Amino acid sequence: MAYVDAHCHLYEYREGDLERFSRIKMLAVSEDLVSSRRVLELGDNWDNIYPCLGVHPWNVGKVPRQQVSEVMGLIEKSEVPCIGEIGLDRRFVPHTYPEQLELFRSFLKLARDLDLAVNVHAPGAWGDAVEELRRSDVDKALIHWYTGPPELLEQIREHGYLISINPAIKIQKKHREVAAIAPTSILLTESDGPYKYRGMDLDPTMVGDVIEELATIKRMSREELREIIYTNFMRLLK
Repeated sequence: MAYVDAHCHLYEYREGDLERFSRIKMLAVSEDLVSSRRVLELGDNWDNIYPCLGVHPWNVGKVPRQQVSEVMGLIEKSEVPCIGEIGLDRRFVPHTYPEQLELFRSFLKLARDLDLAVNVHAPGAWGDAVEELRRSDVDKALIHWYTGPPELLEQIREHGYLISINPAIKIQKKHREVAAIAPTSILLTESDGPYKYRGMDLDPTMVGDVIEELATIKRMSREELREIIYTNFMRLLK
């Protein structure tokens, strides 16, 4: 049973690093046209890598519209299983929120039309993101590194969406609180590597540590939880 990294910026790693991750099932997210092309290559070259193409909400206004169209064209013709990293962000880039919303809706329409999963970024806009997913009739969604309102978790479960838990669970109080109350049926593991968070160098090999932390919190065996996570991952990609 493979470990799962449901949100990783693999295009930032060197080829030598990828060999270390070869036993982990990974969703490789993109941020723009260049990274979208790169993760397509990674998906072609590695059986354990599933490409997600998209434009990050932080890049709204930075990526020309023509390149956004090219990313969408790649999604349409490449048969990728997932669109991402896409989303909304009121916390870090609130000044571009209207433009983020327009772009997010465009990608969600594409996901619905092609029956693809989406890999969603939503700091400060958790409720908005879930509402947009619902309105767009998107069936398969992962909301990554979830630290949103606990009361929103029931809606996420009802709609069949998933959230991912990060190695930051060791030190981030909000994330740990979410992990404690979220049902295992909506959980995935992620690294968001190679992001650096409060002295932690996040890396795909750390998803095993996430499983260990979650298993302790949930008072269940690591192998039982690992099997649930793997099943959730494959459900996202079906």
